[in-house]
Amino acid sequence: MMKFINIKTALLVATTLVFAACSDDVNYEPGAYANGQGYYFPSDANSSIELSLNETSFDVQVCRSTTGSEATVAVAITVTDADDNDADASAKFSIPSSVTFASNQSAATITIGYDPDVVEYDNYNFTLSVEGSGETTPYGLATYEFTAAVAQPWTSLGMATYTDDFMTTFYGVSNDPYQVEIQENGLTPGLFRLVYPYGEAYPYNEAYDDGTADWDLTKTYYLEINACDPDGVYITEQESGMDWGYGNIIMWSMANYYMVRSGATLEEMKAEGYCGTYADGVITFPVGTLLICMPDYADGFYVANNNGAFKVVMPGVVLSDYSVDVTYNGKYSDANDANYVIANVTLGDDVESARVALVEGKDVSSAVAAIESGEIEYTEVTASGNVTFPCEESGTYSLVVVSYGNGEAQESASATFTYSVGAPETWTARYVGNYTYTIFFGGDDPGLVLYQSDSDPTRWKIEHWGYDVDFCFTYNEDTGEVLVDDQEIGYEYGSYGMVYIDDLVDYVGGTDMGTSFYEDGTFYFAVIYYCSAGYFGYDYETFTLTGASEVKGMSKAKAKSSNPKFKGATLHADKLRLKDVTKSIFK
Repeated sequence: MMKFINIKTALLVATTLVFAACSDDVNYEPGAYANGQGYYFPSDANSSIELSLNETSFDVQVCRSTTGSEATVAVAITVTDADDNDADASAKFSIPSSVTFASNQSAATITIGYDPDVVEYDNYNFTLSVEGSGETTPYGLATYEFTAAVAQPWTSLGMATYTDDFMTTFYGVSNDPYQVEIQENGLTPGLFRLVYPYGEAYPYNEAYDDGTADWDLTKTYYLEINACDPDGVYITEQESGMDWGYGNIIMWSMANYYMVRSGATLEEMKAEGYCGTYADGVITFPVGTLLICMPDYADGFYVANNNGAFKVVMPGVVLSDYSVDVTYNGKYSDANDANYVIANVTLGDDVESARVALVEGKDVSSAVAAIESGEIEYTEVTASGNVTFPCEESGTYSLVVVSYGNGEAQESASATFTYSVGAPETWTARYVGNYTYTIFFGGDDPGLVLYQSDSDPTRWKIEHWGYDVDFCFTYNEDTGEVLVDDQEIGYEYGSYGMVYIDDLVDYVGGTDMGTSFYEDGTFYFAVIYYCSAGYFGYDYETFTLTGASEVKGMSKAKAKSSNPKFKGATLHADKLRLKDVTKSIFK
């Protein structure tokens, strides 16, 4: 089945069919009669005709509703250049002035000739009409309008490496590079098109047993990119051919949006920083300068390329490897009881150096900017390996690393973790209970074990919660106060990183949105789920105690056999549900 992902607002469009009942009272009124022999063009005639450079003419059919003797009828044919740059477009075609119907034949052929060496790669607008007063019929077209053109030549350049950053506007898909054929226009160097990048090639599309798929199987779609000006790259408005339940997804670039809607010039868009660039065989766009529309979701276009990940790498181009990764490798204490955080850094082959820093909290973006500007202390490394940082206070920290190459910052990575100074905390199992998810996950999670800290009786945790992590909170049995920790849920949401859960009181800085509490054997957690791109939702979730724990030690705690299901959707690659996105201003 098609992907109908959870959203908070959806429009259900119903098609109303009106039926008339049969009865003796129905008055029949016959249709209009044809005048004369009723000359007309078929109503299903093509609206566009492709002219071949290997042919010298094309045919148009004209019909009559009354057959009989041979008849010749005058036709009027006008030709104009669709681009208004050819004042004498009709001179390029041999245009007949009449057409003859053979005896007892209802159809005849109008043959329009052309010289393939003269006809240009333009669109020509044709208007054909049958002359003669009254010689028409209500059952066809008295006037036939169509466009004829020689298809512009495209040459395949091979397989490009494409990285999408349109779909991450609405979905948690990753920006995974994949191979797509790329073609260049033979008449306009620098005008490229990717061949159906959102068809079968797209990593997150699926075909189904009923013969349908996430993409249109009836035709080929292209993503056309105008890179004629390497410093003024833009994408025209075009359908992708992909539908995840909200209509054929449309893609555009902000530069061309303003060029079409507001009459802006390409130079103005370059000055505003809305255009992409084409350099060293790579096409990229600045962050937030692409647009996407799902026509059945909401009006208007939404900003895309929010990760700045959109990239087209031409065939044969080998990119420098400036990748970088960092992980938290634990802690250690030296002979003087000083405490240190251990970071493990992995550098790509072309990284010349990297700056590594330890910062409090989870604001990675600000830390990256501060590292690049030199506003915070960092350790510079030139090879992969461990880096240590002195750290004497417990809390939430982030390891942040920025790679450098070719004289400038390239890529960044981070790892957020909870750090505690002193001996490891020990816990005692107290109760078994049933956790009910209502926001990010859905359903019940029975048999989870609730532990109490041996050193701080107000500290509690539920093991194997969410995506197999510890769910920590404080509960003061004397005052009844409950506060959920700001903590990871164990799941990474595409390119936006780890998803977190937090108590609403902590997240909003007050009690107006609700408070967590304990009552009659049930904990009521007022929580919110969020990631770096925003929040997913907030509500109450519950943990109901079902009995005292029989667990005598932490090693015998319940082993979780599977992770909970996501609310409203089966876990499906990274396509979980639509994110909350800011209302589009691009109408």
